[in-house]
Amino acid sequence: MPINPNPILIIDDEAGACEMIKSYLEERDYSVLTALDGQSGLDIIKTQKPALVFMDIHMPGLDGLGVLSELKKEGISAKIILMTGVEEGPELDAAKALGIIDIIKKPVHLPLLSELIVKYA
Repeated sequence: MPINPNPILIIDDEAGACEMIKSYLEERDYSVLTALDGQSGLDIIKTQKPALVFMDIHMPGLDGLGVLSELKKEGISAKIILMTGVEEGPELDAAKALGIIDIIKKPVHLPLLSELIVKYA
């Protein structure tokens, strides 16, 4: 049962990934929102104040680093876990500097999501 009543947000340009994660979490009684691009995700973060955000780093248009930069620039704090196939490098260093709370490797191992929600939400 969710501890935090606010929704969980999934931001990923792969619709199938969003739906798979959303379905898994909703089966566990979480309220879940999805966004297929960074700008839509940013708008949802500003208006819905999600308990936790799982976000892809590579997306067309406003990517994960762009979302993180905008949030920092506007002074908006959000608990963001980055989803990526990359294990290290300058992008991850930049994301850490911009305030992500954790990183989850793609393809996402669904039971790990539940553990991270309990840990951070």
